[in-house]
Amino acid sequence: MAPPQTERLYYTDCYLKDFEARVVAVKADAEGFRVYLDRSAFYPESGGQPADTGTLAGQPVLQIADEGEAVAHLLAKQPENDLVEGEIDWPRRFDHMQQHTGQHVLSSAFERAGGYKTVSFHMGKESSTIDLDSDRIGRRQIEEAEHLANRILFENREVRIFFTPAEEATRMELRKPTFREGDVRLVEIDGFDLSACGGTHVNRTGAIGMIAVRKSERVKGLTRVEFVCGERALGRARSDYKSLSESALQLSTSLENVPGLIQKQSAELRDALQAKEKLQERLAEYRARELLASAPERKGRRIVRVVTTAFDLEAPELLAHAIVRQNCAVALIGVKGLPARLIFAQSPGGPDDMNALLRQTLARVGGKGGGRQDFAQAGGLDEERLEEALALAESILG
Repeated sequence: MAPPQTERLYYTDCYLKDFEARVVAVKADAEGFRVYLDRSAFYPESGGQPADTGTLAGQPVLQIADEGEAVAHLLAKQPENDLVEGEIDWPRRFDHMQQHTGQHVLSSAFERAGGYKTVSFHMGKESSTIDLDSDRIGRRQIEEAEHLANRILFENREVRIFFTPAEEATRMELRKPTFREGDVRLVEIDGFDLSACGGTHVNRTGAIGMIAVRKSERVKGLTRVEFVCGERALGRARSDYKSLSESALQLSTSLENVPGLIQKQSAELRDALQAKEKLQERLAEYRARELLASAPERKGRRIVRVVTTAFDLEAPELLAHAIVRQNCAVALIGVKGLPARLIFAQSPGGPDDMNALLRQTLARVGGKGGGRQDFAQAGGLDEERLEEALALAESILG
């Protein structure tokens, strides 16, 4: 048997924070009890907006579910009395009202500024998103829509909620067509937007505070716009200012000069890294020649066996490549660190298999790795066993 219909108090009064209701049905649930009331101010998750939270009969509401005509309230224990009091988590509710009404304003602004229609809406814990029906929306179009949306907020226009028959709603200039039957709930932003919506909203646009677009990205032929409203926008502004102030302090400059100085220092860092890489390559070449000159020759090849560190200027990988660029050379390199590493390499086309050699060595000393015939490396070794590993590898080569 279907649960009785619930009168949804938030439909007509989004600012209702507490209410009294009568329990009309209770169903045991694996997670507790699904309590049905004759009326409720709790909003269940729907249309991209999360559900309300709060208390009912003195208990935390674990979940609010929309079950068609009824609203189910999940509680840990069955209420003791038929008459119960409910209290909405107001800061959460008002936040959702700001975000959802802000979405209506922003979606209408995109449509008015560039003809872009909203395909979907999602309200997250930290920010919200709308997906627009084009993947060619640039920064200029976004800023135009954002500016228009905030102008509507500053004008503090009335937000009116009313019901009308479905056949009448189809003849109205709705931003998005509705296919509902019976009476349709409409949300009207005076002179700017008219939409069918079951969500909770503020009563004037000024209560939204501010709309700030955070970023945009292309997603499957659409443009996803991330935005924040009201208290969220204020929180993000404070966080951004704090980060910018800390950056300015570290760079010993003013807030306005931070972007330019970062760009300048990034270019200088790139140049320095390129110069360092070239220097490392030259040092690796010199070091390779030095090691090859003193390396023993066996079976027509020179075997370089050396222990180094990851912080040596010539860099272990560069050193290995510099050694095997010489004909008939093998590099057996142990790299100190926590954990330690091994690098085995030979001149291209050499007679040995470095991958097989590495696996034989690891079977004795531990570690994981692999590679190709001419180059292999491994990590996860005990630093104290590097010399043992290199000696073993050299003995296998013969």
